[in-house]
Amino acid sequence: MKKLDQIAFVAFLSSAIVSLGIAIYCWVAGSSDVSKWLATSGLVTTVAGVMQLEVSGLFKRVIEHYSDEQTFPYGPPPAVTREIIDNPDAPLRMWVRSIFFFNLRTGFWLIVVGTLLQVGAVWL
Repeated sequence: MKKLDQIAFVAFLSSAIVSLGIAIYCWVAGSSDVSKWLATSGLVTTVAGVMQLEVSGLFKRVIEHYSDEQTFPYGPPPAVTREIIDNPDAPLRMWVRSIFFFNLRTGFWLIVVGTLLQVGAVWL
């Protein structure tokens, strides 16, 4: 999975650089598409930045820090534990809550998808 993240990072960074180059070319040539290409470059650079944070392990280090039993020996408070456990008689609801509220990668991928949607909106 780490290798795929690295490939994706290089692809997004390369796309951002190419988009910036096209924006500069459009500006020099007097094309009206310069703003679209510049916005695309900026948005794809944002995705590349988030990907770089994932590849470098920043998110993993933050989680490891807060899950350290030496620093936090008693784990999460009982109220938080009850929220995590939820209701075992409702597996679908538990799955949805786990994905949206407790899965560490969900927010990361929401940022990536949201930025790509913005790129698409620029070109409509």
